[in-house]
Amino acid sequence: MSKRWGLGATVVALGLIGSASTAFAQAEPPAAPNPACTGQKVSKKVEKTLRAAEKASNEKKWDEVLAQVRQVDAAEVEQSEWLKFSVHENSGMAYVNLKQYPEAQREFESALSSPCMPETHKANRYKVLLQLAYQNKDYPKAIEYGNLAMKAGGDPELLVYVGNAYYIQNDNENAKRVMSELVKAQEAKGAKPEETTYRILQSACSNLKDNACVIDQSEKLVMHYPKAEYWTQLIGSMLREGKNDKQLLSVLRLAKGSEVLTEADQYYEMSRLALDQGLPGEAQSTVEEGFQKGVFTDAREKDRNTRLLDEAKKAAAYDKTTIDKQDASARAKPTGDADVKLGAAYLSYGETEKAIEAIKRGVAKGGVKDPDEAGLLLGMAYLRMGNKAEAANAFRTVTQNPLMARVAKFWLLKTV
Repeated sequence: MSKRWGLGATVVALGLIGSASTAFAQAEPPAAPNPACTGQKVSKKVEKTLRAAEKASNEKKWDEVLAQVRQVDAAEVEQSEWLKFSVHENSGMAYVNLKQYPEAQREFESALSSPCMPETHKANRYKVLLQLAYQNKDYPKAIEYGNLAMKAGGDPELLVYVGNAYYIQNDNENAKRVMSELVKAQEAKGAKPEETTYRILQSACSNLKDNACVIDQSEKLVMHYPKAEYWTQLIGSMLREGKNDKQLLSVLRLAKGSEVLTEADQYYEMSRLALDQGLPGEAQSTVEEGFQKGVFTDAREKDRNTRLLDEAKKAAAYDKTTIDKQDASARAKPTGDADVKLGAAYLSYGETEKAIEAIKRGVAKGGVKDPDEAGLLLGMAYLRMGNKAEAANAFRTVTQNPLMARVAKFWLLKTV
């Protein structure tokens, strides 16, 4: 009889988080007999039944496989270790194909504990049982087999099951540890971790009140899966980090440029910050966009923003009448602060080329008190011109303030 019957196919590929799809590889080649594995010669009383079972297996008639194996198990012959092992292995294979996963787990666990299980096959069996246990919501066993698989040199991708199992059991410390290991391993080889991996890691960190870890996952989610909800989380964390009005306005500009400025209060705050910083043109265009998008829904919001819009329009109208004088005055100054501010004004009025010229002139003069702001403004101006290469160069100069550097990092995503 073929030794193939002794070891059924032992690779089960289950989809993550609840999928019931299965697939099988070819059976592993038999290893050298284990001295503790007795009775490898099959009795003639069951050989015919075993052959019938093997034929049914080849034909993928899994109910027939189980029927034949049960006859072998019930036969009045010596139940040698090898015979019991064969029954467990092939019952497990049939149960998996019939999608009867609890029964498959039971049979494969019995085969694993048999002295007839070759040592060389155990690593793969740990992987099979990890997936089956996870599918069966037997999370402690999934963790047990996952850890055994990893110790045996298993693929780091298996950690997604282990990390999920820890998380489902509210073991956030271990969920964080395992998912962090998985992310590190995948990123090290240039692979992009699954969105759910980042989200579970982020949630575990949140439960542990590890804010730095939560923010790190928010950034990675935006970089790899730029959905509006992840942008909103990121912008929220940046706004909480902001220490002054310039930083807050820079964060809100990123939100607006990324089309995730959606709340009435944020539109009002951005417009008010711009107006207070001497940029009525930006204030006007921002509040006008809010009205165009219909974000001001109740009467109080509409009234408040109508007043703000009137104030911004009047200030912008006056500012435009003095822009030439501002230009001449800025050029005459030995340091570049006035030039950068002038560039911001030009940018708010849509005069992008003049904005670039003024900001570059100011940076070249030196003495700019907030070079990070200058770098962000210059990068935004180049983006509006469609010059992504120069925009990227400008954003890369933003290095002094950690929050402004974070803002620049996400503007850089728009230059690739």
